Amino acid sequence: MSWSVGRMSTLQFNLMNRRNVERTTIDFQRATQEVATGRRANMFADLGPKASSALKLRAREDETQAYLQTNEVLGSKLDVTLNTVNSIRDQVQAVLEGVIPYTIQPGAGAELLQNTAKTALDAVIGLLNTNYNGEHLFAGTRSERSPVTNWTETNATTGLSPQDVLTGIIGSGPTDAASATSMADDIDLIFASAYTADPNQNFEATFYVGTPELDSSSLPSERVTAVVSAGQAVQYGTQANDEGFREVIKGLAMLASADISQISDTDAYQTWVARIMDALNAGRAGALNSSAEIGFNQQVVETANVRLTDLSFVHTTQLSNFENVDP
Repeated sequence: MSWSVGRMSTLQFNLMNRRNVERTTIDFQRATQEVATGRRANMFADLGPKASSALKLRAREDETQAYLQTNEVLGSKLDVTLNTVNSIRDQVQAVLEGVIPYTIQPGAGAELLQNTAKTALDAVIGLLNTNYNGEHLFAGTRSERSPVTNWTETNATTGLSPQDVLTGIIGSGPTDAASATSMADDIDLIFASAYTADPNQNFEATFYVGTPELDSSSLPSERVTAVVSAGQAVQYGTQANDEGFREVIKGLAMLASADISQISDTDAYQTWVARIMDALNAGRAGALNSSAEIGFNQQVVETANVRLTDLSFVHTTQLSNFENVDP
């Protein structure tokens, strides 16, 4: 019987050992990485056809996290907007309380109401020009600029300031009930942006430069919209040209533009003050409605976040089965 003995050369033996060391080193590096990260180093090699399912699941989770992040920013914006609107309501309430004792006739202290109204008007305009992270919250889609012209500031387009417009209508003040009614009616048209005698005096010409109420086709302009989850959008833009805020500015402007203590005719006085009170009360009610709408949108965002958080939990649980390794 004969035997055949195979031999391995020293070179082959060294090459085999080197390959073994390289494989062991690679395996060790991979294991070290996986222990450190808790995830597979090469998901495609480990999972094979299942890797596509993991990729799709990861994409859905990334989308969910993106919604949660943008909703956090939106929630902060809504918080600031709500606080701002509530501050405007406080300003209006304070002026209303000051005017109530003088609805029938001027008394001691009535001369102070004009300055009180000017201070409140400046405060309201400042609040409506609130800027949050580079966006003016009450400008609509034109959020890159302040939406409301300051009381004494000249509008570059019309060459008028809001103060100029009111002074041009009121002059030295009403002298009788008819003149008081006529002036107030003209001011109503101005704040409705329907004053045809001089369109430059309209609210959406001199007073307000944000997104107009109507577009070029006379249809309601698009509001600021946010997508809070897949297939769900929220229109949340509260604008300074909303009717409630127009009424606030109108009532304060009427009171700031004429010293009611100087209106000597009783009928003129009562007519003028009544129109101021009507505007301020309507403005307060409008601001309250805006607060309610903002609160509703906050609830929508919070509900979406709860749903997204639950969905993220499901995603991460499933992803761990695909991606994670056992240390």
